Amino acid sequence: MTSLITFLILLELSILMVYDLRINRCNRSERYALRLMSSAGGLALILTELVLPRPLESSEMVVDLSFVTAILVMCPCSFEKPDTSLKATVCLLLFDFLTLLCFGCKPPGALDFRCQRVVCSFVPMLLFVLLYFLYMAYRRFSGIRAMFRNTAVWHNVEEYSRFLYSIAFMATGMLFLSAMVSAGHMKGILSAVSLIMFLALYAVLYLRAMTGRTFVLKPATEKRIKDIIKGNLRTSYIEKAEEDRKMNNLYKRVVMYMEEKRPYLDQTFDMTSLADLMFTNKLYLSKTINILSGRNFRQFVNYYRVRRAMELFKEDPRLKIGEVSEMSGFHSSVSFNMSFKVNTGKTPTEWLQAYIEEHEKQ
Repeated sequence: MTSLITFLILLELSILMVYDLRINRCNRSERYALRLMSSAGGLALILTELVLPRPLESSEMVVDLSFVTAILVMCPCSFEKPDTSLKATVCLLLFDFLTLLCFGCKPPGALDFRCQRVVCSFVPMLLFVLLYFLYMAYRRFSGIRAMFRNTAVWHNVEEYSRFLYSIAFMATGMLFLSAMVSAGHMKGILSAVSLIMFLALYAVLYLRAMTGRTFVLKPATEKRIKDIIKGNLRTSYIEKAEEDRKMNNLYKRVVMYMEEKRPYLDQTFDMTSLADLMFTNKLYLSKTINILSGRNFRQFVNYYRVRRAMELFKEDPRLKIGEVSEMSGFHSSVSFNMSFKVNTGKTPTEWLQAYIEEHEKQ
């Protein structure tokens, strides 16, 4: 039984690591490093278990699997920097290796595995994960402005899905602890169920970290949310909107005019000018833009200006921030920086640096 469990864990970790290596050969980021630390770290833990001079128990395999699963549970959302998760990952792996060597190399004494490894590694790991999420919640709610950005909807979806996965992880951990204090057939059943749950949870969390999907909503729903937030103004949302035909037609004409004529490059461009060009009134135009784009007029215009600024950076990365700000229609560098951060999640300098690094890799 122990051999079968070991084989299943090694097989899953190896398949996911090799698949990730092939898919992301040209995209080696910090998030990629997190996934690699999870899979490679898990393989190293299992192999260390195999070479230690003592009988191998299936419970020890489950503990190692739970540690690498915890790394993926703590994987940052798209709007979070991976620095904190990287530090937490290193701490978890080092802690598991230390406890493994401590209890694996010492001769068996009065205390068996349940009193040694579980108490000294598994339980602290669960507490560590709980404290990590409390810390991330504190950071999240300390930034009030971020909660009112147009990307807040998708960020909340990511956080809710991570919350659900963390509950599943904690529940599986409690099930495993129950197996440790049980006896007879019940112990075997609970151990098997907790192992299957950890294996399934690890696979889902790894794919979630690699693809950016939540696996809580349908793919079409996720795509629709992302399209609306990112300002993809030619999505099926317009076609499927339950607004009247007049509003849809007006919005399509506005989008076409913005993309073809680029009136937003004029700093004096305002809603009155656009309403006159569309032969409508400001109130109806404002309502149309709010409903079908999810933005007010100023945010709607600044989205196009930010998109133009990104094009300018790509054409000539040597341009200064002030030059790009003026060329894309902004009144000042301050409003440019704020709008850029709202629409991309990064400042112009951060975005340009990331673009240059990615371009150099290619």
